[in-house]
Amino acid sequence: MSGHESALYWISFVLILLTSSAVCQAQCSVGSIICETFGTGVRGALPAGQTNFTYRPITCPGDGEYNLMDTVSGGCHGDAWHQVREDHTANDVRGNMFVVNASYQPSAFYSQQVAGLCPGVTYEFSLWALNLNKIMEAGDCDGYSLRNPIIVMRIEQTDGTLIKEVTQPAVPRTTTATWVQLTMQFAIQTNTDAIVVKLINNGLGGCGNDLAIDDIGFRPVHPDLTIQLPTTTATQTTVCADTRLTLTVGTATGYPNPVYLWQQSRDNSNWTAAPGSGQTTYTINPVLAGRTYYRLRNTQQINESAVGRAQCSAESNVLIVDGRPDAPFNLGDDLTLCEGTSLTLTIPDALPNGTTFVWSNQSTNRQVTVNSTGAYWLETNLAGCTYRDTVSVTAQNCHLEDIYIPDAFSPNGDLLNDQLVVRHAGRFTSYLFRVYDRWGSLIFVSRDADYSWDGTFHNQACISGIYAWTIQYSILNLVNQERYFTRSGRVMLVR
Repeated sequence: MSGHESALYWISFVLILLTSSAVCQAQCSVGSIICETFGTGVRGALPAGQTNFTYRPITCPGDGEYNLMDTVSGGCHGDAWHQVREDHTANDVRGNMFVVNASYQPSAFYSQQVAGLCPGVTYEFSLWALNLNKIMEAGDCDGYSLRNPIIVMRIEQTDGTLIKEVTQPAVPRTTTATWVQLTMQFAIQTNTDAIVVKLINNGLGGCGNDLAIDDIGFRPVHPDLTIQLPTTTATQTTVCADTRLTLTVGTATGYPNPVYLWQQSRDNSNWTAAPGSGQTTYTINPVLAGRTYYRLRNTQQINESAVGRAQCSAESNVLIVDGRPDAPFNLGDDLTLCEGTSLTLTIPDALPNGTTFVWSNQSTNRQVTVNSTGAYWLETNLAGCTYRDTVSVTAQNCHLEDIYIPDAFSPNGDLLNDQLVVRHAGRFTSYLFRVYDRWGSLIFVSRDADYSWDGTFHNQACISGIYAWTIQYSILNLVNQERYFTRSGRVMLVR
């Protein structure tokens, strides 16, 4: 049988490879995106258009015919074929192989455009082939040379420009049925994501050139990429949880000038992007308690949007980080200390058994008293793993009801103390300020703290002397309660 038909079938299945998302289950190349095994049991004819050979569900297909079978009889065509007890995949119960009895003349027999690939990435096609013909004398074929399958794989750009062409060595005859792997690699050009796959049969049919094919694979071939832990070549480390740990690119750097995507997983199966990743190093901050897996992907700039896809990016080894539990806690928000008072910080109740602790003043009591401003921290220690939280304490005048009114002002136009300003540390919720002359007559009223007396009455300057004032106001205290106050006093107006 001819390599022509076997390759034809193979390329028709390449189409399936490139448009399918099946996962490799058989003996295809490691990392295969697609792995065509031809299924198991009764399969029937291939879909229309995948081959121009005739489907014949018989034990020994004739010239130009094919069948999908889980075994090949050794009695076919005058005992010319090997007996094949199973397909290429060992222990694949009733696993099928593609068996073709070739036609005669070599020719280009398949051409197909394939789109949706990753620019700049190298791909590999592979298949396992078995020469069905035994080693024997030509016999009735004395006028011919005994034929062995020869397959040419050709990859072109869509405009016909050759990317690569490989003429595979003839699949040899052997004393026993022997599977041989055929492969080729080619790089997708950076200005396209589409190619044309062509197969040419260089082998003649007639006396031989009969083939079985199995486990057709299609996979990207990426440069090696490794990552490593600090100060060790090991792939696993144990550190305290809630600490920092930096991972770096190792000796194999993957693609040159790439984009990076660090990934993490809790089960080594479901991966998510690690937060804040994108450089040659990644700092885990903080390390999580329990086991976490880390890996890195990188790819060329042109495939930046697809860096998370296995087809478009190199994938590193996996590092395992075991976070030894600590005793995390939270002291709460930063605090405000009223002047002249103190407050108490307390150890959180729910700390794991065996936890020890110390305050920033080296106290090991469950409570500490704070009577001044500054940073206060508590540090826990559980089996050698520490955790620290800090609160900042600031001071504040908590007597919000207090106001300040000067006992003299000089409205002389020098922009210094020209108005009688009521000063207050907080915000008034209500406000009424009055000024009286020496005879008790009301000469100024304000209901807005921003409107101050300028020492005039009816736009006339008041004379120097003593003036009385009263103020009624309300404020919200520290617990959001409204408080009302009345104050009175005297002020000296100086000209």
